[in-house]
Amino acid sequence: MQTPIFFFVKVVVSGILIAVISSLAKTFPKWAALLTALPMMTFLSLIWIYWETKDLALLETYTRDVLIWVLPSLFFFVAAIYLFRARVPFVLTMGISTAALFIGVLIFEKFHLIK
Repeated sequence: MQTPIFFFVKVVVSGILIAVISSLAKTFPKWAALLTALPMMTFLSLIWIYWETKDLALLETYTRDVLIWVLPSLFFFVAAIYLFRARVPFVLTMGISTAALFIGVLIFEKFHLIK
């Protein structure tokens, strides 16, 4: 069971990281993208899960599942890049890209690539 203080620490550290990356992106988008692609959220999640459980089997399952979900998420990124390049408004781009992600998930589930 996690304490409220530990939950607060996780929220603050994760929030600071997101704020740093989004601020860095304004000046150095390539470096901000690298930090995001590292995959920072996965890295932090692995730390938090390990800290709370010390369960290596859970970490292995979580890491494998993240890897599997990266593949259909490429549908989102390809659509977003194309739509941003075409100067489609932000909200519409996000909606269409999310729909592309959903289609990617459906394709991966249909062919049993996601378990």
